[in-house]
Amino acid sequence: MPTQGIPRGAAIAIDDMLDNCAKVKPGQEVVILAHIDGLYGGDNYVDEKAIEWIASAVRHRGANPTVIWIDEPVRPHAWRLPPVVKAAMGACDVFINNSFDIVFEELVELKQFQWEKKFVLVRNFAVTSTLLNTPWAQTPHELVNEIRYQASLTFKENLPWQLTDENGTHLEGYINPAFHPNHPWFTSYSIRREEGGAYRPFPEWVHPPVRLRDVSGLFVFDRMLSWWSRYIGISPYFEKPIYITVEDSKIKKIEGDFEAEALKRFLSHMEKRLGEGVYDFNCLHFGVHPQANVSINQCPNILYHRLIEHSHSSNIHVHIGAPPPTKEYPYWMHCTGDIRKGTLKVGDTLLYDRGHLTALDNEVVRAIAEKYPDRPGIEPVPRTF
Repeated sequence: MPTQGIPRGAAIAIDDMLDNCAKVKPGQEVVILAHIDGLYGGDNYVDEKAIEWIASAVRHRGANPTVIWIDEPVRPHAWRLPPVVKAAMGACDVFINNSFDIVFEELVELKQFQWEKKFVLVRNFAVTSTLLNTPWAQTPHELVNEIRYQASLTFKENLPWQLTDENGTHLEGYINPAFHPNHPWFTSYSIRREEGGAYRPFPEWVHPPVRLRDVSGLFVFDRMLSWWSRYIGISPYFEKPIYITVEDSKIKKIEGDFEAEALKRFLSHMEKRLGEGVYDFNCLHFGVHPQANVSINQCPNILYHRLIEHSHSSNIHVHIGAPPPTKEYPYWMHCTGDIRKGTLKVGDTLLYDRGHLTALDNEVVRAIAEKYPDRPGIEPVPRTF
């Protein structure tokens, strides 16, 4: 891409996103979405420079970028895919989504439309010029994809698993089959993004959801994914941990302080919409990115900061609830509980050792890292600030 006025690191990140994640080709129609509120302190964190750089790089590849800035007020429990955005999606080959609110995971309408139209949907997390210039965004997409794949090979149906943590967490259970009708793009745990459809996060962020059965024990956590924390009414980083007691894959007790009480009220409210499934405890997965660690200076927006950290290769999370959407409530409620120093054993394989994802030690992963000697890789990048 043209590099005049663009830091080398940001140019590397954008090239990687467009060439290896979105796979933009000459002549394609590429729509780039962002929210105006994100420029002025809203939840949809973004800056104009990042969007300009991405559009310029798309144009440089002979494709046709269309940038759409929307001002879409949030209506809790009545979220929507704006008609103008939907129309643009239907007319494009690649959609680069810089939205915090309009996301594939939560909005059933977006999922169904993307499945129908088959356009490539890239969720860009590096939404500012500063974030594009971080080691997190510059880590090779090929490398993080391989980490995700190698970690997935551990999971097989009916294997026992055990999760412990120094915070008091101790859970046990068994692995269920990967396929679920609510998530038909995951036909196997060992699946690459290109095999599972055309939804591609950049930078890559989490392993496919692992379905569980016969789960019992205690789960202790002090943070959660930030999309739903807003509607629970708490920060994604807690002052006091929440303690969840699980029996036969059901939440039986929630204990703690302010955050625990807020979660109980929220689940009680959501039970009226979605039934007892809001108390299910049957899904676990984890981040896969070894460099998903940015400073507050690089990302002062607390919602995005937690979103990035959620994808770090040390971050294991469970789903608190996650009942299927309904016709009356076409959204996927999947609040998470996140821990950072867990030890996870699946069958005879030690997948996590006190926060270290052992797939990082895989010889295939290390061989790919060696292909990029001048790029961030598996080892932590020293801080320079």
